Amino acid sequence: MATDITTSIGVSITSNVSNTTVPTLPAGSTALESTSSDPYTESQQEDYTFGVGSAKAKGHFHGTWSCASAAQVVFDLNALAGTFDAFGDLITATEIKAIYLHNVSTTTGDLLEVLGDAAAGGITTRFTLAAGDAINLHPNGVLLLTSPIEGFQVGAAATDQIEIDNNTGGAIEFEIFVLYEHV
Repeated sequence: MATDITTSIGVSITSNVSNTTVPTLPAGSTALESTSSDPYTESQQEDYTFGVGSAKAKGHFHGTWSCASAAQVVFDLNALAGTFDAFGDLITATEIKAIYLHNVSTTTGDLLEVLGDAAAGGITTRFTLAAGDAINLHPNGVLLLTSPIEGFQVGAAATDQIEIDNNTGGAIEFEIFVLYEHV
Protein backbone atom coordinates (compact mmCIF):
# COMPACT_ATOMS: atom_id res chain seq x y z
CA MET A 1 0.00 0.00 0.00
CA ALA A 2 1.40 3.41 -0.96
CA THR A 3 1.14 6.31 1.45
CA ASP A 4 0.93 9.98 0.52
CA ILE A 5 0.16 13.21 2.31
CA THR A 6 -0.60 16.73 1.21
CA THR A 7 -1.14 19.34 3.90
CA SER A 8 -1.40 23.09 3.73
CA ILE A 9 -1.21 25.23 6.86
CA GLY A 10 -1.88 28.92 6.53
CA VAL A 11 -2.49 31.99 8.61
CA SER A 12 -3.91 35.21 7.26
CA ILE A 13 -4.40 38.52 9.06
CA THR A 14 -6.22 41.46 7.55
CA SER A 15 -6.93 44.42 9.80
CA ASN A 16 -7.73 48.06 9.26
CA VAL A 17 -8.17 50.78 11.84
CA SER A 18 -9.66 53.96 10.47
CA ASN A 19 -10.56 57.35 11.77
CA THR A 20 -13.56 58.89 10.07
CA THR A 21 -14.01 61.86 12.39
CA VAL A 22 -14.59 64.99 10.37
CA PRO A 23 -12.48 67.81 11.77
CA THR A 24 -14.09 71.11 12.72
CA LEU A 25 -13.20 73.58 9.98
CA PRO A 26 -13.18 77.35 10.04
CA ALA A 27 -16.13 78.97 8.29
CA GLY A 28 -15.67 79.23 4.53
CA SER A 29 -12.91 76.58 4.26
CA THR A 30 -13.09 73.42 2.16
CA ALA A 31 -12.70 70.04 3.85
CA LEU A 32 -9.83 67.89 2.69
CA GLU A 33 -9.82 64.09 2.93
CA SER A 34 -10.73 63.50 6.55
CA THR A 35 -10.46 59.72 6.64
CA SER A 36 -7.20 58.16 7.70
CA SER A 37 -6.46 54.48 8.13
CA ASP A 38 -3.80 52.07 9.27
CA PRO A 39 -4.11 48.84 7.25
CA TYR A 40 -2.20 45.63 8.03
CA THR A 41 -2.21 42.50 5.90
CA GLU A 42 0.01 39.48 6.34
CA SER A 43 -0.26 35.85 5.36
CA GLN A 44 1.99 32.84 5.69
CA GLN A 45 1.42 29.44 4.17
CA GLU A 46 3.44 26.26 4.20
CA ASP A 47 2.63 23.32 1.96
CA TYR A 48 3.83 19.91 3.13
CA THR A 49 4.35 16.86 0.96
CA PHE A 50 5.12 13.24 1.82
CA GLY A 51 8.62 12.49 3.08
CA VAL A 52 11.30 13.45 5.57
CA GLY A 53 12.94 16.89 5.71
CA SER A 54 12.00 20.50 5.21
CA ALA A 55 8.26 20.95 4.45
CA LYS A 56 7.75 17.18 4.58
CA ALA A 57 5.52 15.00 6.76
CA LYS A 58 4.38 11.40 6.79
CA GLY A 59 1.20 11.48 8.82
CA HIS A 60 -1.26 13.36 10.95
CA PHE A 61 -3.32 12.73 14.06
CA HIS A 62 -6.48 14.59 14.95
CA GLY A 63 -9.56 14.46 17.11
CA THR A 64 -11.81 16.16 19.62
CA TRP A 65 -11.45 15.49 23.34
CA SER A 66 -13.22 16.55 26.49
CA CYS A 67 -11.11 17.48 29.49
CA ALA A 68 -13.04 17.09 32.75
CA SER A 69 -12.98 19.71 35.49
CA ALA A 70 -9.71 19.74 37.48
CA ALA A 71 -8.31 17.08 35.12
CA GLN A 72 -5.80 16.76 32.33
CA VAL A 73 -5.39 15.03 28.99
CA VAL A 74 -1.82 13.96 28.17
CA PHE A 75 -0.53 13.10 24.71
CA ASP A 76 2.78 11.29 24.22
CA LEU A 77 3.80 12.89 20.94
CA ASN A 78 6.19 10.05 20.11
CA ALA A 79 3.67 7.24 20.36
CA LEU A 80 0.58 9.40 20.89
CA ALA A 81 -0.24 7.11 23.82
CA GLY A 82 -0.59 3.98 21.70
CA THR A 83 -2.83 5.71 19.19
CA PHE A 84 -3.29 4.28 15.70
CA ASP A 85 -3.68 6.32 12.54
CA ALA A 86 -6.60 6.09 10.13
CA PHE A 87 -4.95 3.08 8.44
CA GLY A 88 -4.38 1.04 11.60
CA ASP A 89 -0.65 1.79 11.97
CA LEU A 90 0.75 2.72 15.40
CA ILE A 91 1.90 6.35 15.35
CA THR A 92 5.61 6.63 16.14
CA ALA A 93 6.68 10.19 15.39
CA THR A 94 10.28 11.41 15.20
CA GLU A 95 9.49 15.09 14.49
CA ILE A 96 6.41 17.19 15.01
CA LYS A 97 5.93 19.67 12.15
CA ALA A 98 2.75 21.33 13.43
CA ILE A 99 0.46 21.34 16.45
CA TYR A 100 -2.97 22.94 16.29
CA LEU A 101 -5.13 23.24 19.40
CA HIS A 102 -8.57 24.84 19.57
CA ASN A 103 -10.49 25.45 22.79
CA VAL A 104 -13.98 24.73 21.47
CA SER A 105 -15.75 26.36 24.43
CA THR A 106 -17.26 29.81 23.98
CA THR A 107 -18.02 30.21 27.71
CA THR A 108 -16.16 32.96 29.56
CA GLY A 109 -13.69 31.50 32.02
CA ASP A 110 -13.25 28.12 30.28
CA LEU A 111 -9.48 28.30 30.19
CA LEU A 112 -7.18 25.43 29.19
CA GLU A 113 -3.49 25.34 30.08
CA VAL A 114 -1.11 23.81 27.55
CA LEU A 115 2.13 22.54 29.03
CA GLY A 116 4.60 19.70 29.03
CA ASP A 117 5.34 17.30 31.87
CA ALA A 118 6.56 19.81 34.48
CA ALA A 119 8.93 17.30 36.09
CA ALA A 120 10.47 16.02 32.86
CA GLY A 121 10.39 19.10 30.67
CA GLY A 122 7.79 18.17 28.09
CA ILE A 123 7.62 19.35 24.52
CA THR A 124 6.54 22.82 25.61
CA THR A 125 10.15 23.46 26.67
CA ARG A 126 10.81 23.54 22.96
CA PHE A 127 8.69 26.70 22.66
CA THR A 128 8.63 28.13 26.21
CA LEU A 129 11.49 29.08 28.50
CA ALA A 130 11.06 26.55 31.29
CA ALA A 131 9.50 23.16 32.00
CA GLY A 132 6.74 24.58 34.23
CA ASP A 133 5.67 27.28 31.76
CA ALA A 134 2.18 27.04 30.34
CA ILE A 135 0.30 28.67 27.50
CA ASN A 136 -3.25 29.73 28.35
CA LEU A 137 -5.78 28.80 25.70
CA HIS A 138 -8.84 30.99 26.23
CA PRO A 139 -12.42 30.19 25.06
CA ASN A 140 -12.58 29.76 21.28
CA GLY A 141 -8.83 30.43 21.24
CA VAL A 142 -6.43 28.74 18.87
CA LEU A 143 -2.80 27.78 19.37
CA LEU A 144 -0.84 26.98 16.23
CA LEU A 145 2.82 26.01 16.40
CA THR A 146 4.70 25.10 13.27
CA SER A 147 8.28 24.16 12.57
CA PRO A 148 8.26 23.25 8.87
CA ILE A 149 12.04 23.21 8.40
CA GLU A 150 13.49 21.60 11.52
CA GLY A 151 10.46 20.17 13.33
CA PHE A 152 10.17 19.62 17.08
CA GLN A 153 12.29 16.52 17.77
CA VAL A 154 10.57 13.73 19.73
CA GLY A 155 11.72 10.35 20.97
CA ALA A 156 10.69 7.53 23.26
CA ALA A 157 11.24 9.47 26.51
CA ALA A 158 8.38 10.83 28.60
CA THR A 159 9.65 14.36 27.90
CA ASP A 160 7.75 14.39 24.63
CA GLN A 161 4.38 14.82 26.26
CA ILE A 162 1.98 17.67 25.79
CA GLU A 163 -0.53 18.17 28.55
CA ILE A 164 -3.89 19.94 28.39
CA ASP A 165 -5.10 20.98 31.89
CA ASN A 166 -8.57 22.15 32.86
CA ASN A 167 -8.64 24.05 36.15
CA THR A 168 -12.23 25.27 35.77
CA GLY A 169 -15.58 24.05 37.09
CA GLY A 170 -16.81 22.11 34.07
CA ALA A 171 -15.63 19.91 31.21
CA ILE A 172 -14.07 21.70 28.22
CA GLU A 173 -13.83 20.29 24.70
CA PHE A 174 -10.78 20.90 22.54
CA GLU A 175 -9.61 19.90 19.09
CA ILE A 176 -6.08 18.77 18.33
CA PHE A 177 -4.23 18.23 15.06
CA VAL A 178 -0.62 17.02 14.95
CA LEU A 179 1.40 16.80 11.71
CA TYR A 180 4.44 14.56 12.09
CA GLU A 181 7.36 12.75 10.48
CA HIS A 182 8.39 9.19 11.26
CA VAL A 183 11.00 6.78 9.93
